[in-house]
Formats: sequence, C-alpha cells, structure tokens
Amino acid sequence: MKKIALLFTFAIAAYNSGAQVTLSGTSYSQNFDLLGAGFPTGWRTYNNATSTSLGTLEALTSVAPGYPSMVSPDTVSCAGLVLGGGFKNFPSATVATPGDNWCGAPPTYSNRALGVRQVSPTNASHPDLDPGAAFCVQLANTTGLMGFDLTFKLQSLDTSSPRISTWKVDYGFGASPSSFTAASTGASVMTTGGKTFSNNTVNVDFGSALDNQSGPVWIRVVALSGSTGSGNRPSSAIDDFNLTWTSTTGVSNVPSQPVTTLTAIGQSTSDKITLAYTVEEAGIYTLALYDVAGRILHTQNVNGQIGTQDITVNGLHLAPGVYIAKINNGNSSSVARIAVQ
Repeated sequence: MKKIALLFTFAIAAYNSGAQVTLSGTSYSQNFDLLGAGFPTGWRTYNNATSTSLGTLEALTSVAPGYPSMVSPDTVSCAGLVLGGGFKNFPSATVATPGDNWCGAPPTYSNRALGVRQVSPTNASHPDLDPGAAFCVQLANTTGLMGFDLTFKLQSLDTSSPRISTWKVDYGFGASPSSFTAASTGASVMTTGGKTFSNNTVNVDFGSALDNQSGPVWIRVVALSGSTGSGNRPSSAIDDFNLTWTSTTGVSNVPSQPVTTLTAIGQSTSDKITLAYTVEEAGIYTLALYDVAGRILHTQNVNGQIGTQDITVNGLHLAPGVYIAKINNGNSSSVARIAVQ
C-alpha cells in the first residue's frame, strides 16, 4: 500500500467531512487509501457546482475499501455499483488496469482514489454531476505562507465510456465562497473519458493568489462544463494530491505592503537568476537569497536607482527547488519567490 508522504508535522484527525485542513511546514499530501472509513479531514464532494457556488454537498456512505467500494453505493448489482452514478471509492489507476474484472472475482486493491461516475444531469439519484461534479478541500487559512503549487493525478477509469469530460482546478475564499477563480494548469491533460484508461499528473501554479489568507481557502477539481460526445459518461478520479508552499518565517522584516518591489523574470537555473526590482528611494540596497528554511545562500550590494531595473546573479550552483530573494535598504524591502528547474 502506498504511503502518505508528509514533510511536516500535521495532525491527522479521524476521517470526516466537517473539519478543515490546518497547514504547517512546507507541504501537505493526501492519498485516499482510507476512503472506506470516510472522507479525509477537510475533503468534501459536491454536485451542481458552478463558478459562483460550491454546489450541493454529497453525503458520504462509509464502506470498507473493497472493490469497487463506492463512496455512495447504489443498492443494485455489481454492474450497477460500477456504472451507476455518484461519488465512489475506486481502485487507483496506479495499480488497477483496464482489463480488471469489476464484477466477477475482482482483486482487492488497498491503493484507492476518490472518483465519480457522471450520469445525466436529470438523474434522480445523482443529479447535476454533468456538469457540476466537484472534489473539494478546505484549508483553514494560509497565514504566513506563500507560493503555493499543486500536483495530483487525474484518472480516467472506464474504457467503455466515449463521452469526454473536461476538468478545471479553481479556488475560492471564505466559509462559503460566492466566486471561484481558475488556476493555471499549463499543458496538463485535464480530460477524462473518450474510452481511455489514463493516470495523468496535473501541475498547478497558484502564483500569489493563495498567499497569506487569514480565512478559509477552498481548492476544487471541478467539471463546470457538460461532457461532449454521446453514450456513457466517464468514471473519473483524483489521487496523490500534493500541495507545497514556502514560509516567510525565515525572512525577517518584510512589510506587508512594501514600497519596493522584486520579481523573478525569465527562466531561473542552478547557476543564474534574473530579478527585476523597483525602488522609490535611491541608495544602496542589500540583495539576499534564502532557501525555504531561511538560510542565507548569497548576498550582494545593489546600487538602486528610482524606477525599475534588472539584475542577474551568476555562479550560484543551486539545487532544483524553491528559493526566496529579498531586497532591503533598512527602510523598505520586498521578497520574490524563485523556482529553479
């Protein structure tokens, strides 16, 4: 069975649908192997989700992690359990194969994924899943945290379903958000169905959108548009959800609204980073580079002139990862997050 890789101290409460995820350290990871005991802390599923609403909460029916072990099982035959609509506890595509026998003498997989079988929006038992299905996690806050990135697996699990569903990642704020904003997923594959069995890694860059939020933050994987094509709708799932960020704890004296600005430009490499900085006060500034633990890796003086200027730092020999640059003259300062490939 795969393990949850936790890179920080995170109190794992009993699986439930009511609590929020409290972040600390620099990462949060969640698989769904214990889905048979209920939702992980902070997680929920919704139907009728829109760009301005969470939608309608789908209740979790706790079931042991057998196969296929629906989250909300239909009380019909095995085929109905697999092909009927609703949010389900699927075997993860990491271990399952399209040739598995769902209803004969199926294998038992402990590696699970949180999934949904979309059906007609007018379905009596599972309405408003196409469009409107959403996998959601609620974070208590992001106070003191910045530079959020996300990776997860988007899985297409049914080779007999020709319709194609398109998924998005978005985010909202507050106890019950009234609007959601789409996040950048770059070139990641964001479709399921089309008679495919797939397990695609999705990369999400939130930029500064989630930085230092004092209240609840929601992240969703959601189908906001109807599926295309004809025939059966897909069975889709998510797995291996990994959220990372950096903390400003190790970088002191950073005002919340600096009069100096600093941004990384171009492609940062292990040996070279280029920064753009704007200052409102001419004079000598100190430019410092930190790792995520707050250790100083490089410092140099900068002759700052009023306006915007560029500076390139060479010969750093950095390992791939995230770093923090800070420019400061004692009166004003600013920080920038740098991703080194």
